[in-house]
Amino acid sequence: MLFVVIFHINAALIPGGFVGVDLFFVISGYVITQRIYADNLSSIADFLEFYRRRLRRIAPAMFFVTATTLAVGAIILLPGDLVRLSQSAIATAFSAANIYFSLFLDTGYFAPDSRTIPLLHMWSLGVEEQFYLLWPLLLYVLLKRPRWAIPSFIVIVVASVAWGEFGLRTYNFTSAYYMLPSRAFQLCAGGLAFSLSRTKKVQRASPNVLLIAGFLGLGAVVGSAIFLHETTPFPGINAIPLTAGAVALLMSGTKPQFLTSLLSLWPARQIGKLSYSMYLWHWPLLAYMRYLDIEIGLVSGIVVFLTILSFSIGSYRLIEERFRHSQQSFSRTFTTMAAAPALAILIAGVVISKAGGFIPALAPSDYKENVALVEEQTKQAFRYSYVCQASRLSAKQTQNTKCVIGDGSSARTLVWGDSNASHYIGILGELAKVDGISFRNIAHSDCPPLLQNAGHFSSGRRARDCQYSADLVTKTLLPNYDHIIISAAYSNYFAREEEGFLAEFAKTISSLRKAGKRVTVLGQVVAFPDYDRLCAAKALRLPIDCQAKQADLSAEIASVNASVKRAISGIEGVEYYDFNSLICPYGECSPYLDGKALYFNSTHLSVTGSWALGSAAVRSKLYDGIF
Repeated sequence: MLFVVIFHINAALIPGGFVGVDLFFVISGYVITQRIYADNLSSIADFLEFYRRRLRRIAPAMFFVTATTLAVGAIILLPGDLVRLSQSAIATAFSAANIYFSLFLDTGYFAPDSRTIPLLHMWSLGVEEQFYLLWPLLLYVLLKRPRWAIPSFIVIVVASVAWGEFGLRTYNFTSAYYMLPSRAFQLCAGGLAFSLSRTKKVQRASPNVLLIAGFLGLGAVVGSAIFLHETTPFPGINAIPLTAGAVALLMSGTKPQFLTSLLSLWPARQIGKLSYSMYLWHWPLLAYMRYLDIEIGLVSGIVVFLTILSFSIGSYRLIEERFRHSQQSFSRTFTTMAAAPALAILIAGVVISKAGGFIPALAPSDYKENVALVEEQTKQAFRYSYVCQASRLSAKQTQNTKCVIGDGSSARTLVWGDSNASHYIGILGELAKVDGISFRNIAHSDCPPLLQNAGHFSSGRRARDCQYSADLVTKTLLPNYDHIIISAAYSNYFAREEEGFLAEFAKTISSLRKAGKRVTVLGQVVAFPDYDRLCAAKALRLPIDCQAKQADLSAEIASVNASVKRAISGIEGVEYYDFNSLICPYGECSPYLDGKALYFNSTHLSVTGSWALGSAAVRSKLYDGIF
């Protein structure tokens, strides 16, 4: 679990450290299969004993950490986040955290940082617990037909890898990552490792051969941790080297040799003992630190690691050791270690959800109203009726009169682009008001404003919707407007293909000018990577200084805007503006103006922030020429 903990503290140290969970799956599959074969399950009593051991090993610490996380969340989290935490706690209590996150985890463009979700790590326990329900039943059959074991395991492994890869290729990323069918091969691979280790060929293998196999396996595990990274499609095919390496490493322990001696040393054994508690505690601690915007640097990283270690030692000694040797009957164990705590968490979760996450005793007066006010002031642009933005536009949206700012009958200006065009509606609205101008806005999410090949620069499954939306605007809207104002998240398209995008963008601008259109290009706003739109709401009851962090105009955004300007510089009559002088008036940039938040997230203005900047733009007289 060291891989996982270090990775979650600082991903740069071990880019693929998340594979520690996968290694744990394989080891767990090996240990459970070994245990079941040793017990020779043959009766209901044997099955009940198996589940009794699993409960006393897993449940007490898991329920304690879940309850503690929920209690701390009641103090720290905003109401909406507390409701979601209570729901995930209920799912965790009933061994379904992976199902919950697969169905309800927001992974969209505007999704909150998943690293601040306190019980997200419980997905792996859900996978493991579901596996424990099915695996003993399969092994019960295979114990009677031993020759079927290895072929059956191989079939499951292949089918599971194929299912996971299919999920990734069809963009069902959360299902592929969190659900048992696409993870079963790693747990089953552990069972396969145990079965292979009992074959005559492996039993007869010399210690040196096993040592070589072990080092090759260790190399595959370490290599996966180094060369994989967060954006690698996973599990599927990319999980095979790690899984195969873990199998080889486990099989190498069939006979004593150098590697088994090395892994049997006291430090390794102690980390093994603490691994479960370390996994349980590390994520909530880190999630709450990030939720409170506590920077995790070198010193704080060491401190939090030592804190995780301390919690783990206490949890292991006071909870794991106390309950794992319990001699209570199955019914007593089930009642005290599973049913009762699950019921308590269910009741707490339902109460919290029914209350909308508001606990009056833990909040100041007017807390509910003030939180709602902050959320309203910082919500996404597309949630406003007068902003026409969608992943796939419709003909109805192109004719929606609500999406005309000003007098709809005289609109001859079109604001076109992606979400980075939508968030300028307020600024442009204030400037247009001064000049008595009206304009229509239309935006397609994650899709550049190009006359041709827009889908080429969109991501994955959105490419088709992007191309359709861009074609719709090109055919039905652009011919009807004299002035086209264009903006986009250029940096996103640069990341996919900078030179190709700039060439296509310049071609679009040139074509519009040849068609007699007046064209205005708007640059990208400065980004604030650590910005938290709900910081002001958190500060209502927590000692947080939301405006303490300032930033310089980032070199990336400055470079992006400079590249856009260069690409259109040779096209006569094209105007360029950006609004970073309003956000960075004295060289230092802030996502706040007069104490109020301007941004929705790190790269997008909120609509209320956009209107506020519009007022500043009018006062500055710097943008009088836009309309």
